[in-house]
Amino acid sequence: MTTGSRWRVQADHGACMGTGICAGIAPHRFRVIDGRSVPTPEESPPDQEVWDAVESCPMEALRILDAASGEILSPI
Repeated sequence: MTTGSRWRVQADHGACMGTGICAGIAPHRFRVIDGRSVPTPEESPPDQEVWDAVESCPMEALRILDAASGEILSPI
Protein backbone atom coordinates (compact mmCIF):
# COMPACT_ATOMS: atom_id res chain seq x y z
CA MET A 1 0.00 0.00 0.00
CA THR A 2 1.28 3.42 -0.94
CA THR A 3 0.59 6.05 1.66
CA GLY A 4 0.21 9.78 1.40
CA SER A 5 -1.22 12.45 3.60
CA ARG A 6 -4.66 12.38 1.89
CA TRP A 7 -6.28 10.13 -0.68
CA ARG A 8 -8.96 10.97 -3.22
CA VAL A 9 -11.09 7.97 -4.19
CA GLN A 10 -12.87 8.06 -7.53
CA ALA A 11 -15.36 5.76 -9.22
CA ASP A 12 -15.78 5.44 -12.98
CA HIS A 13 -19.55 4.99 -13.17
CA GLY A 14 -19.33 3.97 -16.82
CA ALA A 15 -17.13 0.99 -15.90
CA CYS A 16 -18.76 0.09 -12.55
CA MET A 17 -20.94 -3.03 -12.61
CA GLY A 18 -22.32 -2.44 -9.11
CA THR A 19 -21.09 -5.76 -7.70
CA GLY A 20 -20.82 -4.23 -4.22
CA ILE A 21 -17.46 -5.87 -3.49
CA CYS A 22 -16.07 -2.49 -2.48
CA ALA A 23 -18.97 -1.86 -0.09
CA GLY A 24 -18.54 -5.33 1.37
CA ILE A 25 -14.84 -4.74 2.08
CA ALA A 26 -15.07 -1.11 3.22
CA PRO A 27 -18.71 -0.35 4.08
CA HIS A 28 -17.66 2.79 5.93
CA ARG A 29 -16.30 4.24 2.65
CA PHE A 30 -18.40 2.83 -0.22
CA ARG A 31 -22.11 2.61 -0.94
CA VAL A 32 -23.87 1.23 -3.99
CA ILE A 33 -26.45 3.72 -5.19
CA ASP A 34 -28.57 3.07 -8.29
CA GLY A 35 -26.29 0.16 -9.19
CA ARG A 36 -23.03 2.13 -9.01
CA SER A 37 -20.33 2.47 -6.38
CA VAL A 38 -20.08 5.81 -4.62
CA PRO A 39 -17.06 6.55 -2.39
CA THR A 40 -18.06 8.51 0.71
CA PRO A 41 -16.37 10.77 1.47
CA GLU A 42 -14.36 11.22 -1.71
CA GLU A 43 -11.24 12.39 0.17
CA SER A 44 -9.79 10.82 3.33
CA PRO A 45 -6.60 9.73 5.07
CA PRO A 46 -4.98 6.48 3.85
CA ASP A 47 -6.96 3.38 4.81
CA GLN A 48 -6.01 -0.29 4.23
CA GLU A 49 -9.65 -1.36 3.75
CA VAL A 50 -10.13 1.26 1.04
CA TRP A 51 -6.93 0.06 -0.66
CA ASP A 52 -8.19 -3.54 -0.54
CA ALA A 53 -11.60 -2.53 -1.91
CA VAL A 54 -10.08 -0.64 -4.84
CA GLU A 55 -7.69 -3.49 -5.64
CA SER A 56 -10.62 -5.98 -5.52
CA CYS A 57 -12.80 -4.20 -8.08
CA PRO A 58 -13.24 -6.66 -10.97
CA MET A 59 -13.73 -3.85 -13.50
CA GLU A 60 -10.97 -1.56 -12.14
CA ALA A 61 -13.66 1.11 -11.89
CA LEU A 62 -12.18 2.52 -8.69
CA ARG A 63 -8.96 4.40 -8.19
CA ILE A 64 -7.03 6.06 -5.41
CA LEU A 65 -5.18 9.26 -6.14
CA ASP A 66 -2.86 11.29 -3.97
CA ALA A 67 -5.10 14.24 -3.12
CA ALA A 68 -2.28 16.79 -3.39
CA SER A 69 -0.53 15.66 -6.58
CA GLY A 70 -3.27 13.73 -8.41
CA GLU A 71 -0.87 10.79 -8.85
CA ILE A 72 -2.71 7.47 -9.30
CA LEU A 73 -1.75 5.20 -6.42
CA SER A 74 -4.10 2.28 -7.15
CA PRO A 75 -4.79 0.27 -9.15
CA ILE A 76 -1.20 -0.10 -10.28
